[in-house]
Amino acid sequence: MIKVYRATGLGHDPRLDEIAKLTRVEVVPPAKLDAMAPGVNQGIAAELEPRREWTLKQLLDTNPTLLVALDSVLDPQNLGAILRSAEVAGSEGAILPEHRSAPLSPAAVKASSGASELLPIAKVSGLPSAIADVKRAGIWCVALDPRGEIPAWDFDFTQRVCIVVGGEGTGIHRLVKERCDARVRLPVIGHVASFNASAAAAALLYEVMRQRAIPASPT
Repeated sequence: MIKVYRATGLGHDPRLDEIAKLTRVEVVPPAKLDAMAPGVNQGIAAELEPRREWTLKQLLDTNPTLLVALDSVLDPQNLGAILRSAEVAGSEGAILPEHRSAPLSPAAVKASSGASELLPIAKVSGLPSAIADVKRAGIWCVALDPRGEIPAWDFDFTQRVCIVVGGEGTGIHRLVKERCDARVRLPVIGHVASFNASAAAAALLYEVMRQRAIPASPT
């Protein structure tokens, strides 16, 4: 973080006192802050250092136990929400294709609630070849598919895994799906066929957290 800007007239907030211990805080007129951060900024904005660009090899070299790969997630709100869920669930990184993906726009960053700045993100030219590289690193690749053969809670997510999430409508492309080791589904009992992409990703990531929180049975 380089600098924080706060609008004049903003009431006292102890969180701002903590921020002031870490970086410089500049008080500016509300109009200037609105020009810097259009939309709902709640009277505060930050200037950040450029986001680090990761390669897939660099990400895999960190020996991750949980990754998320996004295939054709074109809506920035869904992209940001999935990154947020991934970070909350303890994912060590995300994989985004250079094409067939929403950009990390201000809308996506805002929807991520800061997760896009905390989560290592590797962009790849093609997701099918990236899946092959992830598998060679000893990580199971699991497609989240409404027609998957395995209910999510029947798969062992205590292993090193990369969860592959598809976009609304198109889902995961055939070649990507074929290269995955397994396809899991979230069973539904209502009339609507499936969850929203970001809601489905959040539900599956919570299942990963649940399984990993359960102590291993003594042998």
